[in-house]
Amino acid sequence: MDDDVNARLADEYRAARQRTSAIAGELDDDQAALLVPACPDWTVADLLAHVTGLASDLGSGRRPEGDTQAWVDAQVADRRGRTPADIAAEWGDAAPAFEEMIAAKPHRWWGLVYDELVHEHDLRGAVGRPGERDGESVQVAVTLGMRLVEADLAKHGLPAFRLVADGTERVVGDGPPELTLEATSFEALRLLGSRRTIAQLRSADFTGDLDHYLPGLVHMDLPTVDLRE
Repeated sequence: MDDDVNARLADEYRAARQRTSAIAGELDDDQAALLVPACPDWTVADLLAHVTGLASDLGSGRRPEGDTQAWVDAQVADRRGRTPADIAAEWGDAAPAFEEMIAAKPHRWWGLVYDELVHEHDLRGAVGRPGERDGESVQVAVTLGMRLVEADLAKHGLPAFRLVADGTERVVGDGPPELTLEATSFEALRLLGSRRTIAQLRSADFTGDLDHYLPGLVHMDLPTVDLRE
């Protein structure tokens, strides 16, 4: 399964980029300035600057030195004041080189494919344009998200975790799973991608001791206001 997914990652990244860029090209100045509820430190334009900056730097051979957060912050700051369409045009120019890198070494760059697949829905939520929730891209994103869960389970010494999304079962970790989540694939992506508040996590269909598992399921700060998507 992982080999099949890895073989598709460059294509999935490209398709998500094209969908995201198409939305960007239709946004006006007011929409560009909207805060992204899933990433409240960023505006819509900032989010586009983030994904563009990653592709531009990495595709050009520029790697972070030292603090990766400072590197990411600089990518966003450097593009402030530009329109979403202009930023997306840069992304389109820079992305082919990065997509070749993904195709050559998917095991290295899968995390940034996951990042783009998640951010597509962050953008859609911010500008009120939901879509692509039932397609293959979400299935790929869930598979990649479960890789993060597997690594964090091991890091924190937690047992295996079981996900049943749209009737498909995925288990990651060692030993018998002691926590199960049943959800749609899209909701699983958002729950396991730190796009739901702790209250929303606790109201989801988990079976087992969720609080015990939180270090393995929460990869970044959770929203403080419920995201309704």
